[in-house]
Amino acid sequence: MFHSSTLGSQSWWYPQHSRCYVEADKGVKGLSRMAGAFEDLRVLDLSWGIAGPMTTMFLADNGAEVIRIEPPLGDPFAQQTGYRVWNRGKRSATLDLQSDKGRRQFHALAQTSDVVVDSFSLGTTEKLGIDHEALSALNPRIITCSITAYGEHTVHRDRPGYDGLVAARTGLLFDQKGRRGTAMEFIGGRPGPLPEFDAPDGLIRGADREGPIFPRTPWPSVGATYFATLGIAAALRARQVSGLGQRVTTSLLQGALAAVCLNWQRVENPDAPLYWMWPIDSRSIEGLYECADGKWVHHWTLRPRWVLSAAEGEKLSPRGLDAGYRDDPDRVSMEPDGMLTGIFLHQQLADAFKKFPSDEWVRAAEEAGLGITTVRSPGEALADKSFLADGCVVEVDDPDEGPIHHAGPLLEFSATPSSVAGPAPRSGQHTEEVLAGINSSKRPSGVTGGAHQSLAHPLAGIRVLDLGLGVAGPFTGRALADLGADVIKINALHDTYWNGTHMGLGTNRGKRSIALNLKDSAGREVLEKLLQQSDVITFNWRPGAAARLGLDYETLRERYPRLVYCNTRGYEKGPRSDLPGTDQNAAAMTGTEWEDGACDAGNPPLWSRSNMGDTGNALLAAIAIAIALYHRDKTGEGQAVSTSIVNAGLLHTSYAWIHADGTEPEWGHVDGDQFGLSPYYRLYRCATGEWIFLAAMTTEQRARLRAILPGAPPGDDAESLGAWLSSYFENTVATEAFRALDDGRVPIEIVDEYFCRELFDDPEAKRLNLVSQTWSSSVGRFEDPGLLVNMAPAQTVVQRGPCACGEQTRDILLGLGYSDADVDAMADGRAILDGTPS
Repeated sequence: MFHSSTLGSQSWWYPQHSRCYVEADKGVKGLSRMAGAFEDLRVLDLSWGIAGPMTTMFLADNGAEVIRIEPPLGDPFAQQTGYRVWNRGKRSATLDLQSDKGRRQFHALAQTSDVVVDSFSLGTTEKLGIDHEALSALNPRIITCSITAYGEHTVHRDRPGYDGLVAARTGLLFDQKGRRGTAMEFIGGRPGPLPEFDAPDGLIRGADREGPIFPRTPWPSVGATYFATLGIAAALRARQVSGLGQRVTTSLLQGALAAVCLNWQRVENPDAPLYWMWPIDSRSIEGLYECADGKWVHHWTLRPRWVLSAAEGEKLSPRGLDAGYRDDPDRVSMEPDGMLTGIFLHQQLADAFKKFPSDEWVRAAEEAGLGITTVRSPGEALADKSFLADGCVVEVDDPDEGPIHHAGPLLEFSATPSSVAGPAPRSGQHTEEVLAGINSSKRPSGVTGGAHQSLAHPLAGIRVLDLGLGVAGPFTGRALADLGADVIKINALHDTYWNGTHMGLGTNRGKRSIALNLKDSAGREVLEKLLQQSDVITFNWRPGAAARLGLDYETLRERYPRLVYCNTRGYEKGPRSDLPGTDQNAAAMTGTEWEDGACDAGNPPLWSRSNMGDTGNALLAAIAIAIALYHRDKTGEGQAVSTSIVNAGLLHTSYAWIHADGTEPEWGHVDGDQFGLSPYYRLYRCATGEWIFLAAMTTEQRARLRAILPGAPPGDDAESLGAWLSSYFENTVATEAFRALDDGRVPIEIVDEYFCRELFDDPEAKRLNLVSQTWSSSVGRFEDPGLLVNMAPAQTVVQRGPCACGEQTRDILLGLGYSDADVDAMADGRAILDGTPS
């Protein structure tokens, strides 16, 4: 239930058919099914745990025939609740890959398949004879994707791969509440701005204690899911163009880096203007407040003047705003003075929210066009009628549980809609028919005649125009740039501030920037010339904004029918669409903050500093774009794609489902101290003050644990077991406890607070491109997490450092045929900003 998947052995695009539902006899309530982009693909799923099954879920939702290959004794993690969600729409066959017969059967299946996904520990596929080299000898067009614990890193590669252990070994558990001064300052060995100030009194997130905390969301596995899925989609496009199979690899280590990739940075000049921002500082307020009814709301971005004035009287007095966020003189800035303002205002804001119930605050914010969202449990989110109407939550007739609600298709396509093809299968349910079809004439799809084009990178030859805002938009472009696309960031003339922040730098790595005034005819003419040479355009604009500039999908597709058009949003399609959507509000709405803060145990909610709402939206968009490019390369047809921050949040809590009547199964909740999920899978504090994470998940591991440690209580009473193990660790030095259990083959790790500080000097991390060193005109040397998915023969790549606003304006315009004099004239007329470094 909580493990990694390794063997340890219009302007606002509302497509009419963005999602569709299969017929009732397939087990999903809704309409008949339309063809997905992967309708002609066969996938063999050898994965288990979390990341692998979630990855193949995306493939099944987009039409692929996914066959789960299960061992004779069954999947060891089959009881985790998420399997009913992640394995929907697949078939299941039992094969014994350790026998000659089973391997022959698998090889025969691989000869007629397109993709193989595994989550074996490193070296296992070679031992079984099912590694990429062996399979590509049988089927040169095969795409394999391996999700391991730590990849090829020689220090970590053989460590056990449970998600909690990876989060401990990488120190991710120290990032949940943020690090004092921010992670960037911690990595640089600096205290950060305003070291004399502490967090405001009464600011509690999740468990009220110091040290690392355990979140319910398995962030390493979630990050690996995004990049494995993106890698497979890009590999399919590369195969379509080059005719060659591809090898895709990622790891839970890379997934952990994905979760903190905008926070873990080391730069040459950390005191550069604009760079430092407070939202990830552990001392900062983030807009979580308890209301009069005992419920919590998340208010982001913060507008203190509005909150305090609305709460002045005996009744909540909603009022409009006289300025947008950027122009509000009383807004809380993201610079050090803004953190100080938040510290001083925290108690006033807490008192104001406490005066009125949550639903009144939500209604008042909606009237004012602000972001205030009630913090809900996953169960409440899955019962949301608006989510069900949108299709981001679906009702499925499960053969064992009856009608259940769970996350629906999370990618949206106008031409090749995603759908849930049915409930999860029973183990081995389709073995006979799968084996009977081994000798079918099916061959890997997309085999075409004629010359193929060699590709250095999977998205080589693709140009992307990135008009995204904040994090949720531009991070899409960063992900596509790492796949080899030529990404041009279309900045507004006033974007100098954001591009200089640590988040702006992180989201804009690998791109070139041109700064255009799109309300000026000359600036718009430049955009039109760029569109004529582009394959993809991306936005995350509010409803109506693109149409006002003539940049809606309906308008553009008339001129550019091959264009892939992506406009993502904050919420589901419906009454909330006009509201400002943020990472924080979506995390509140979908249950992520509820579960990560252990609210069921009575804690306040927690907005994790490794939350992937914005970046998850961006990665879902990148996946959808790669799929749409694959479809376009086959058919010549462009299309519109979309997703939302809410969809990312639903993926993060997709271990949860509910019965249609609203009752909930037990999906595992974090304890109130946020140690973990059970006595066998949790944090323990040692005699030295250090922390370890224990993951004794199997019967054999627990038996070895009892044999090694004295005084084990009889039975499985959680309280007695927790007390026994706590007593041992509290009286044992961390290194001694680690050595005793690790030598005894009980999975354990010491929580490494300093992993992020040491990462950037780790020669193995550099060799494997886990960290990247580029250059920025604002901060000089720029280091951050590097390649989060690896591919061959078409390889991923860090192309360049972060772009400053308008940094390549002149070069891009010269490439379009403008002269230096033309550029100077447009700059003088404020149609462009020439940010060429002096």
